[in-house]
Amino acid sequence: MAEQLTTPRDLLAAYLRQMLWIERQLADHVLPRLREQAHSPDLRRGFGRHLLETEGHVEAVREVLGDLHVPAEPEESSGFRGLVQEHEQLVGRVAEDDHLLADLAHAVAALATEHLELATYESLIGIAESLGEEAVGIRLREVMEQEEFALEQVDSAMAKLLAEKVESARP
Repeated sequence: MAEQLTTPRDLLAAYLRQMLWIERQLADHVLPRLREQAHSPDLRRGFGRHLLETEGHVEAVREVLGDLHVPAEPEESSGFRGLVQEHEQLVGRVAEDDHLLADLAHAVAALATEHLELATYESLIGIAESLGEEAVGIRLREVMEQEEFALEQVDSAMAKLLAEKVESARP
């Protein structure tokens, strides 16, 4: 059983450990697989670029935990695990030769993940700053800005894919 959370600082540390787990899952498993599975060059390139950023996020979160003098042991996120499972189920229902639809599913999954990360980082910045941990807030804000850029890139790639799908569906 995980330790009891009794203070905002405990909550901050617990969510940071979850973000460490999420960022590691993304860097080690999810983004490499999405980059490999994507057919769209824009999407593939975006996943590759974000993979490099995410490797930096792992280190940033680990450093923030160290700055807070709390253990940097990752804690699983059931929310993120659910997003991954949902994506795998949906992609499994797409016809093998429908590359465009599969890429759309990958883009939707990436968008959902970015929104989860952004919401969590935004909350963590607020908690850190309210605790007087300005340096932690600044470091997390840097990570959040990269996540916002990744969201914009995936959103743009998805718009392009949707335009292609609409165009290909016209008689």
